[in-house]
Amino acid sequence: MTETPAAPETPRVLSPRDEARVRFALQAERISDEALDLLPIDPAAPRGGRLRRALALKELTDTLINRAVIAEREEGTTWAQLADAAGITKQAAHERWARAVTAWARTGRTVYPPDSAYTALEAARRLDRVHADRHPDHPQDAVSSGLDAVRFPGAVAAEAARRERAAALYARIEPLDARLARLSDEWRLLTEGGARPEARAAVLTSQAALEEETAALYEELTAAEPELADEHRESAERARSNAAADREYAELLAAKAQAGTEAGPVSAAPPAGGDTAEEGSR
Repeated sequence: MTETPAAPETPRVLSPRDEARVRFALQAERISDEALDLLPIDPAAPRGGRLRRALALKELTDTLINRAVIAEREEGTTWAQLADAAGITKQAAHERWARAVTAWARTGRTVYPPDSAYTALEAARRLDRVHADRHPDHPQDAVSSGLDAVRFPGAVAAEAARRERAAALYARIEPLDARLARLSDEWRLLTEGGARPEARAAVLTSQAALEEETAALYEELTAAEPELADEHRESAERARSNAAADREYAELLAAKAQAGTEAGPVSAAPPAGGDTAEEGSR
């Protein structure tokens, strides 16, 4: 008698596309609950109470929009398509939501931490029940049945490998960001203290080298996270632009030091890489 092959084990962490979908659905559920809580009418409610609660609901809706954009990007929706859906320009859409997308990428593209006792799939199955209670005429698995983990269980191994590769690249970027932040602080102290131009030039040169290394890692991320390739290419281009500006200024400072003169007043703005360590800046 031939044995039936065992069904592949569902991973604790789903594909980034699945995780983003569940994260969006969870926020939609929260808004639904909060909105229903507004139904009762209390004639003795404090003045302004309804408005405060409505504004709180708007904040939740703004978060839902961010999560919708993230889910769309994970599904391959372009920035032009997002702009068309929102009725704005592509540049405006990118300026409004790109930071949310890059922050999602840098924090692992998951609903819950990998060591959490709860998983996105468990959340999806709970949402199945929530949806079925409100819409008994709909499928009982309206949420979970749309996930890649349920529809294409054979893709689990490939997805896990891509996640590991991306995690390794982010692990290499993180200390570079920390070193760039320290160099930015060093630059500020040297500038405020009137340090010689050659000392400041050395800091800028070191900073440029780190920025170039960071750019190369973001280029590698375009292959590990192809859905977010546009964001990673932009981060790489920004880092290279910062590096070029820092090297140019370092050469100017070095030339003036060689001539035995001070570089003159320094702009209050930080060197090109001064914002490297900001969360979501890439």
